[in-house]
Amino acid sequence: MMNNNSKFSLMVVIILMITGLLSSCFKEDLSDCPRPFQVTIKALDIDLNDITESGEVYNAILFAFDEDQNLVGAFELNEDQVKSRKPIDIVIDYPGFTALTFIAWGNVDSNLEYSQISSVKKLVDLYVKLSVKDGFAQPASDFFRGNLIVPVEYGGSGWDQSHVVEIKRMTSGVTITAINLKEWNGNKDGNYTYVVRSSMNTYDPDGNLVGESVNYSPRAALNQNGDFSAPIFYTFPTEYFVVDIYYNGELIHTAERNSDGNLLVPEVGKTLNIIIDFRAEISIKSVITPWNVVYQYVEF
Repeated sequence: MMNNNSKFSLMVVIILMITGLLSSCFKEDLSDCPRPFQVTIKALDIDLNDITESGEVYNAILFAFDEDQNLVGAFELNEDQVKSRKPIDIVIDYPGFTALTFIAWGNVDSNLEYSQISSVKKLVDLYVKLSVKDGFAQPASDFFRGNLIVPVEYGGSGWDQSHVVEIKRMTSGVTITAINLKEWNGNKDGNYTYVVRSSMNTYDPDGNLVGESVNYSPRAALNQNGDFSAPIFYTFPTEYFVVDIYYNGELIHTAERNSDGNLLVPEVGKTLNIIIDFRAEISIKSVITPWNVVYQYVEF
């Protein structure tokens, strides 16, 4: 005969079996079954050209959230998987969801602070933030972002249609050259630096810039002609930048507008070239060029 403990254990097993059967999809009736589907990531430049296979996106993270903004899955892709457009299988357990929201990041690395997968429980946990060192924002990565809402289809035994999450650049390129700066400053040897003001430091879950205002101090060097140049560095976008030039920690010049009176405005996905010419009367040129393309000024 069964004792009370044995009877209770058997009842628990039976209940679990019944629950499992009721919450499963039967081959005879698939009308309540969520259909699996695939998602791929497609990288676009600012002109909407497909650059997925170029290698410009060297890693990606895809997050999936349900209609209550709870994380239901996260997937990491390396450069080869992005370039080959590797499909990600999305298989949903019964009873499923109404829709899934996908958010994809590209090129998250040590230049950025960002939500680690293990720390993300809900959509509000997502952020991408500039790292700060010695009081200055570190140049951003070539950061991409995109999102897509996919309604979940039900019924049938096959796979639903594939979906594509398009990710686009979220950063601006900047390069600065101060022509003849050293001679203008009395040919003084010493420590010349740029401070570039300013942008917000954080992308929120919806891809909006929030957080705190931060400045940049890009790597720069004097050449033999006394020109002081900062090669291309990446920033989070802003309405405009102001460039300060310091010598041994002392501010010696500020550039707020170009010689036409226009603000120094960066563009997402393009390069802002700032040329400050200290020969004769100081003049300032600002030129927008394609991504990673440096404007070639002509010295007279």
